[in-house]
Amino acid sequence: MYKVTRTKTPAKTPKMKTRPQPSGLRDSVSVFCRVRPMQCESDLSCLKAISKTTVHLTPPEIAINFKVGTLKETQHIFKEVFDENSQQREVFNVVAQPLVEALIRGKNGLLFTYGVTGSGKTYTMTGDNQNQGIMPRCLDILFKTINDYQTKKFVFKPDRLNGFEILSEADAMIERQAEMNAKFNKLRRKDSDPEIASRASTDVSALSGIDEDNMYAVFVTYVEVYNNSVYDLLEEGSIQKTLQTKIIREDGTKNMFVHGVTEVEVKSMEDAIEVFHLGQKRKRMGHTILNSESSRSHSVFTVRLVQAPTDIDGEYVMKDKKTVTVSQLSLVDLAGSERTNRTKNTGQRLREAGNINNSLMTLRTCLEILRENQLSGSVKKVPYRESKLTHLFKNYFDGEGIVKMIVCVNPRAEDYDETAQVMRFAEMTQDVQIARPAISIRPDMAGFTPGRRKANQIFKAAVNNLMANDDDRARYVDIDLGLVYSLEPNLQRINLNSPNADDLVKELMNQLEQRIARKKLLSSDLAAKQANIRAKLVQTEKDMLVLKTENASVNAVLSHERNKTTIIENKNISYERSIDDLNRQVRDRDQRISELERKLAMMEQQVSQKEIEKERQKKKYTTKFAVEKEEMSRELEMKLRAQQDKLANEMRLRDEKLRLVTDIINSPVVPSYKRQPEREPDIVAATPSTHAGTSSYSATMHTPRSVRGVAVANVRHRRSRSAGDKWLAHTTTKPVPLGTVFQPFLPNRKTVTKLTELKDVSKSNTSKYCLISQSADTDGELETRLFKGDIIPTMTGGAQVVLNDVECLKQSSPVSSPARKRLSSEMRVGELSPPEVKARCSTGIEGHNNYKKPRI
Repeated sequence: MYKVTRTKTPAKTPKMKTRPQPSGLRDSVSVFCRVRPMQCESDLSCLKAISKTTVHLTPPEIAINFKVGTLKETQHIFKEVFDENSQQREVFNVVAQPLVEALIRGKNGLLFTYGVTGSGKTYTMTGDNQNQGIMPRCLDILFKTINDYQTKKFVFKPDRLNGFEILSEADAMIERQAEMNAKFNKLRRKDSDPEIASRASTDVSALSGIDEDNMYAVFVTYVEVYNNSVYDLLEEGSIQKTLQTKIIREDGTKNMFVHGVTEVEVKSMEDAIEVFHLGQKRKRMGHTILNSESSRSHSVFTVRLVQAPTDIDGEYVMKDKKTVTVSQLSLVDLAGSERTNRTKNTGQRLREAGNINNSLMTLRTCLEILRENQLSGSVKKVPYRESKLTHLFKNYFDGEGIVKMIVCVNPRAEDYDETAQVMRFAEMTQDVQIARPAISIRPDMAGFTPGRRKANQIFKAAVNNLMANDDDRARYVDIDLGLVYSLEPNLQRINLNSPNADDLVKELMNQLEQRIARKKLLSSDLAAKQANIRAKLVQTEKDMLVLKTENASVNAVLSHERNKTTIIENKNISYERSIDDLNRQVRDRDQRISELERKLAMMEQQVSQKEIEKERQKKKYTTKFAVEKEEMSRELEMKLRAQQDKLANEMRLRDEKLRLVTDIINSPVVPSYKRQPEREPDIVAATPSTHAGTSSYSATMHTPRSVRGVAVANVRHRRSRSAGDKWLAHTTTKPVPLGTVFQPFLPNRKTVTKLTELKDVSKSNTSKYCLISQSADTDGELETRLFKGDIIPTMTGGAQVVLNDVECLKQSSPVSSPARKRLSSEMRVGELSPPEVKARCSTGIEGHNNYKKPRI
């Protein structure tokens, strides 16, 4: 079961307290519905268009009151429904094109899009680059219609009070010159915007029925209502400038307008779209959960058409301000209504949403009171002033124009609750009736000849053609363009039931008498004009006879000249043939010459290439010879230098041997050694060691206590001087294996790698401490150092180490050390005495006392 809601009611006659109004003078607000296509195929739909005028709304399970059972399926009827497959052109032709036609006829129009956020209002109004919306199409068809009847710029000038002044041609030229001088500081700038195409569309054509004797000019304004304040989006200044709020005033004809708004005169669709783009950059836009680019204000783009009749000659605009007719078309893109629990808005966005919803609620309240006054005959005051939006459009709802609304809906199931509210608003809006505006012809236009502008253009074209042909008759042409063939304006409709019917009848009688007098005057003027035309026709016939005689003689002369021309043409043909033969021979010879020149050029090129190759080979062999010569000289010099070095080395070795022999011969008897100090150790005998596969002897010499021969040493190890005590040996984690006699030997010792516990020092039976360190000396040889000391107990139960000795053990290779190799050779030949051996080979223990280690 579903409930059928009939939203299209017939127009009813409101019950007014004074007198009933005729039903033919009121029209209901036209409401259209456009359904947006689904964004995702997986989304559920709650709305479907079942005919060209009806939509079906089904409550989904996710609706707020679905479980309560109060929701039912409904049907809603509109003026026309545009489904998901409807095109922008179709919407424009049905909704907006009649508004443009009424605009040209002098009627005002209001079209606004209404719906929730993300329902397609902005797309319907403006469109995109590929699909133009209502606004650019309205501009396109308007300029295509009035293109040939526009005035020059600044002929009409806004008076800042919602009216227009008519400037003279001189004043208008001064204004145009001032604009040209300040073109770099103009309000409008050449900013391209890909959102809306600025080129004229090809699917609209000019409208018919335009008054060709009128002159037209188009002005545009662009304002927004943001947070219940009105801002001029075309205000002079940079885009980043903070806009000033504007006030809404009432002009002398009780029409509402934005005081001080910027009105820009445009001469083409491109100019108007350019102005729209400038205002669009200043419009408040924001990001919400439901829409990435959501309008945060109501935007109103107004197109004002100014028209005035031409003068008696049909060339310039009449200077009478009373003859000016101003009509406007307001295109309103309302901001979408939002629910806070869906958008999750906070801060500034929440305040904007609240103002948007309040303004839309005020619009709804005004329409409800209007409907109630019309249906019940009450006279409740409509609260237009509670919102800037309704205050601005007050005169439209009071009967100053045609009002239409496009309801945009998103068929998604998630938007059901908002869509239901929109449908109820559309249902209520269709019941509101607007008084039909009456357009009357201005009395100032009485007496003007229809078609005078086109007649003036034709007359000027004829005169220009005569002047172009140097015809003297052009200066005597005189045509009366002010001839009157009309009987005053059409009579207005008279309601005989009105209280002032007697005055209207008297005025009607007066107009009829004027028409009768006018008819007599036109009749007499017509008779005089007919007689004048007959006389001119007779004179024209006489002139025609004379022209025919002259034409016959001219034809005879022309025939004779044609025969002469034929003979000359035949001769020209024969001459041209002979010339063609000569040209052919010349071309053949030129071609032969070109071929010979080409061959000559090729031969010269070959000769030049051979010369170049010859020079290149010559340079190549010259360079090669010089390089080989230089290499041979360098090789000979190197061999000579090597032989010289070899001879010099042999001489130096011979001199060295001779010097050694001389030193041995001249050396004195070796004296006995003196007794050394008691702390000097004995001489350690040399033990064999192997390095790099060669046997040699490496010895560490110390100063001897007495000369008693070579000391006896253990072939496996060397005992430390303090081997009798119990030692705590502190070594590295991975010591380097030596494999020689120079190794520390502590027979009664405890070895540790880290001193992590106190008992290792204080509570053990050790009395000596030895820190063993291995490193490389300055010659890169391995060096083992033993830092020795005594462990002394302390009064607190701890222990301290007092370092008192350092022992250094070195190991060197006999092969890699040039000094020791030379020492061994000298000792073998007996060239060095024992003191010299001691001086050169002395290494060993270096003692340092009084080194203390901090208490553990």
